[in-house]
Amino acid sequence: MPEMKPVPVKNLALDLANYRTVRQADDLAAVDAMISTSPDRFWALMVSLLDDGYLPTENIIVLRTGANRLTVKEGNRRIAALKLINGILPIDKLTVPDEIAKRVRQAPNAWREANKSAPCTIYDAADAATVDRIVRLAHGKGEKAGRDQWNAIARARHNREVNGASEPALDLLEKYLANGKNLTPAQSARWAGNYPLSVLAEAMKRLAPRLGAKTSPVLANQYPTVKHRGALENILHDIGQERLGFETIRRKDLDFAAHYGLHVDDPKADPGGSAGSGSPAAGGSSDAGKAGHDTSRGGGSKSGVPAKPKAVSINDPKAVKKLLKSFAPRGKNREKVVTLKMEAELLDVGRTPIAFCFLLRSMFEISAKAYCKDHASSGGPSITKKDGQEKHLADLLRDITKHLTGNNTDREMTKALHGAIAELASRDSFLSVTSMNQLVHNPKFSVTPSHVATIFGNVFPLLEAMNS
Repeated sequence: MPEMKPVPVKNLALDLANYRTVRQADDLAAVDAMISTSPDRFWALMVSLLDDGYLPTENIIVLRTGANRLTVKEGNRRIAALKLINGILPIDKLTVPDEIAKRVRQAPNAWREANKSAPCTIYDAADAATVDRIVRLAHGKGEKAGRDQWNAIARARHNREVNGASEPALDLLEKYLANGKNLTPAQSARWAGNYPLSVLAEAMKRLAPRLGAKTSPVLANQYPTVKHRGALENILHDIGQERLGFETIRRKDLDFAAHYGLHVDDPKADPGGSAGSGSPAAGGSSDAGKAGHDTSRGGGSKSGVPAKPKAVSINDPKAVKKLLKSFAPRGKNREKVVTLKMEAELLDVGRTPIAFCFLLRSMFEISAKAYCKDHASSGGPSITKKDGQEKHLADLLRDITKHLTGNNTDREMTKALHGAIAELASRDSFLSVTSMNQLVHNPKFSVTPSHVATIFGNVFPLLEAMNS
């Protein structure tokens, strides 16, 4: 029979093999992964705990995994939040919204005393199968502060690890996150726990024969030494960015793979090019493309002639929100960037373009200073001039772009950031540093929603690169 008793939070170990993400190295890395894959749920839970304390309506499910180790199997987010609030894990090592960080600092001693332990149901190692069944059945609530329902990735990991089932799409995704050459660290962290896995599984069925593999499992096993690796990675990237979905893959009148250079009649060539090229012919997976372009919706017609990609308006404010949703700042001194990003997501760019630009201007300046601090010890760009005065933001962003591109020696990064620095440094651009300054100081200068939506896709890659 399991033992039920309160256990000090400091004595509980987080589950480093949580099905929601890839295996983590330690508790802090596990918390970072929880935040990266589902930040809204994690912060909502933390606010709930700060407001009301831990309500012991349901016990934490714990498994003895060693002589003195108690591993949380159900309730990892609750215990993670309690560890952060109680100072058991260093909150300053994570990117936390300013308001939440402030509340944690101000949490009274009485709160900490009342919430230093949590009620637990403790199972012995021999009961691991029972615990797994309990956990599997527990994730049905939809409230943000309640249990986080397993998504496709978590279900696939459970099926593979517990049931020994074949999950080739998950296998390929995890290998891609470890070996892919066209994704950022932020994308890797996010997609480890939140990725359209069923879309990838559908694509793999059609791609395997063209990549020299008879089946999807064989394709997953062969990667990263698979034929046409560049084209495959472009497809994986576009699926993660939600540019390529079921609608395009399943169209009978469209050969989606041909748009990436994987033609049925040309199995020997590798038109996909080098991994992460991001060129339109390779699926347009570069983040440097203008917001709103759905570059993956191309392909061949019944006659084999590539069809033109289905276009999405570049002045659609929805494109801005989509990019912001994919933005996951990482690193020290990014707390305010996260807060600004969350506030920007709440705005309707079509109605509040000036307010959006104010937030965007702040995000760029704070991100630039944080980037310089990150690389100060390794000869990175300096925030100040030789005379000690702060550089103008436009000049600072130029220096950061040079650093990111290795002074233009990294061709792929140079291409990705060209549009961004061109827009930000040009005095005539509506989203240039000059224009955003004018919005603050010039009583007559303004912008329209279409200007913002059109140009934001160009400047976003630099914002993302400074926070990856």
